[in-house]
Amino acid sequence: MKILNYRLIELEKKNKIAVIALNSPKNFNALNVEILNELYSALDDCEKDSNIKVIIFTGNGKLFSSGGNVKEFLQAIEEGTAQQKIADISEILHKCALKIMNIPKIVIGKIHGGAYGAGLNLILCCDLVYAEENAILDEAFVNVGLSVDGSGSFTIPRLIGLHRAKEFFWLGGIKANKAEQWGIINGAIPDKEIDKFIENLADKCSKLPPLNILNTKKLLNTTFIKTPEKELDDERTIQIEVSGSEDFAEGVRAFFEKRNPVFKGR
Repeated sequence: MKILNYRLIELEKKNKIAVIALNSPKNFNALNVEILNELYSALDDCEKDSNIKVIIFTGNGKLFSSGGNVKEFLQAIEEGTAQQKIADISEILHKCALKIMNIPKIVIGKIHGGAYGAGLNLILCCDLVYAEENAILDEAFVNVGLSVDGSGSFTIPRLIGLHRAKEFFWLGGIKANKAEQWGIINGAIPDKEIDKFIENLADKCSKLPPLNILNTKKLLNTTFIKTPEKELDDERTIQIEVSGSEDFAEGVRAFFEKRNPVFKGR
């Protein structure tokens, strides 16, 4: 097991799985430039580590994240630097969002307690998202008069449609069970069971073929902005390319040999 220590996050690596945890529990993992810079660094580290196949993204303490750091916002307002503060945090926040979306590995989001505002939108960039059944999900931007950021206006309408997205943005938080019903998250898991559930899920995902993960994310991330013709052309191009890989040969041989395939990502 390899553990890399940061000041505001934790990164733990064990076998093929990395766990990145926001680790500023005294202020409920509120997001600012410093914690997001560390998060981006950890994501980049995991992306470059060929041993890591799955990333679990979570937060320590009572909440996954309370969203933006409102204390810092107040200070910036009083100093007359609010616009620069928001510009700085949104720049690194959006870099983290895109990194999670595009990283060629499965990223599993685990929400405990609750996820608010930019923190919620950031974890919704993960490939799979699960929450404790008593967790609260709340966009929360209306509470402080800000607009949506962190990719929420991109991801949430695609998950639940325009009308429900507007309801979610404007009319307050919902519990995880309702979020599951709406399709915002993959599942609401009993609080005492979620750690084991995520552990088993990550282990299962770590055995999936890396080229499939890479190309599935690549295709799905752009599917809503392409014509059917373009999407089918991309599917065909990628499928032909992957058919020449060692993993495809391994998968087919393992099928006939009645054994589990060992995929290597090449």
